[in-house]
Amino acid sequence: MSDDRGKRREAGAVDASAGSARMLDPRAVLTSIGEAIYDWNIETDEIAWSANAGDVLGVTPEALASGGAYGLLVEPGSGISRNETIAHARGVDSGAGAPFRTRYDLRLPDGRLIAVEDSGRWYAGPSGKPVLAHGVVRVEAADASAMRKGDRSAFIDYIAGDVLETARSQRRVTIMVAAIDNLERVNDEIGYDGGDLVIEEVARRIRHVLRTRDKVVRYATNRFAVAMMSCPPDQAPIAAARLREAVSSTPVSTAAGAFPVSLRIGAACAPEHARDAVSLMRRAEDALARAKDAPLAPLVMHDLKCEARLRAEPSMSGHEIIAALNERRLTFARQPVVCADSREVAFCEVLARLERADMPLLAGAQIVPCVERAGLMGLLDARMLELSTAWLAANPADRLSINVSPSTLDRPDWMVALNAHLGSNPGVAGRLIVEVTETAAVRDPGQTRIQLETMKAMGVSIAIDDFGAGHTSFRHLRSFPVDILKIDGAFVQNLARSPDDRFFVRTLVELAANLGVRTVAEWVEDEETARLLTEWGVDYLQGDHCGKPVLVPSNASAAALDGSRSAVA
Repeated sequence: MSDDRGKRREAGAVDASAGSARMLDPRAVLTSIGEAIYDWNIETDEIAWSANAGDVLGVTPEALASGGAYGLLVEPGSGISRNETIAHARGVDSGAGAPFRTRYDLRLPDGRLIAVEDSGRWYAGPSGKPVLAHGVVRVEAADASAMRKGDRSAFIDYIAGDVLETARSQRRVTIMVAAIDNLERVNDEIGYDGGDLVIEEVARRIRHVLRTRDKVVRYATNRFAVAMMSCPPDQAPIAAARLREAVSSTPVSTAAGAFPVSLRIGAACAPEHARDAVSLMRRAEDALARAKDAPLAPLVMHDLKCEARLRAEPSMSGHEIIAALNERRLTFARQPVVCADSREVAFCEVLARLERADMPLLAGAQIVPCVERAGLMGLLDARMLELSTAWLAANPADRLSINVSPSTLDRPDWMVALNAHLGSNPGVAGRLIVEVTETAAVRDPGQTRIQLETMKAMGVSIAIDDFGAGHTSFRHLRSFPVDILKIDGAFVQNLARSPDDRFFVRTLVELAANLGVRTVAEWVEDEETARLLTEWGVDYLQGDHCGKPVLVPSNASAAALDGSRSAVA
């Protein structure tokens, strides 16, 4: 588990009054944080709980005696139960178990409802089907959505159960992604602090008109995600109009005067447009991007034309992905990142590529969603690390950057693998850049700082990727040992046409320069954009205009890998 909640915890304390050390009762510790651990034999339905389970959940031992008995406590319609989550799991147990996580409500004997998060790992038998599960149930705070404010991935996790529920019920969930239209003018006239106050007021107005079970998060500079429960597609325009009216009906009062604000909104509905939260969020964000071209429309909804494009993307099963890794069909392309002033190559980003017999080459954007759905990002990232360090060892003039997914970064074996590959290839660390996405960096700033400092101590450089897409504050950024910021290409590709994006990019560049952090602008597709970025002080440019990805054939990457291993031997 990425948060290590599945590990049994020990706590120590010094009893000052007695003057002697003693261990705190683990049961008391787990109870105090609202967690109970269990082991479930799926085949026999026997379930063994930690001794504090009754205290945490407020139920009798009889209600916890079996998986079936516990399942009876789950409130219908509140989410996907543990039984259903594991029974319909798409993951593959490759020997270390497959992770699961879900959220639902429990109806207690006294009639009260409590919200719980249920997470852990299931383990397969000889048939590949789940036979055992080890996990932890955690009672959530009353306002769980507020706890996850600012975290896009946590918002997706939080609504995942509700979205899955739509596939087998009459209920609907619509995700709306809303952005403030005129934030640039507000910031220009009253400054960033005033702009923040306007954003907070917009957030308050949105929350005010939502129903009890609706969920909202602000996850980017001016972007909000709203999950509208029991909201079918035909009611989405009405709900969107209600949000727009709440925000724009009255100008926002500030010390510098009153400012009118408005929203543009994109939306997608489950199960009509997607049956999982990740896909649904993606479709809503795609609709928001198209909303820029329809400023008078109260809502832009995901449509059949967009769905046809998304469905044309290839899919791969977990077994196919593992086979590709074992057969060395995973290789990479090197896309140059050039100095803005000289256009000389400073380093190259490693982009995953998959070779298939008699079929087109698959690019990273096509591979990664399949790998994420299969729960195999750790294997993909490990393979790319192996190939990249071997390439650097064989090509001492090169410098490469590699992407590390949030799930991989949380795995304890990632640091071990990174240290091992760097140790096996002397001189490589100083030419390797590890890219971490902005959304991953802000999930737990304290933990992120430790992770980044650990990697920096190994000699690598650190880059924050897709900067601007999430909600990193510069307070956090100052505490991170970051060398490079890569500005999200979504803000770069329309610089020539979008005043909002020009303002946002210039602001990021100036703030990064003040912190002594170098910047990379992604998705640079024309000379006009490259010239603007150079004038603003961007250090590096990346995009097809500056250099297209160059494929490293699988036999070449394999040869470099074999050479690296021979050198070590």
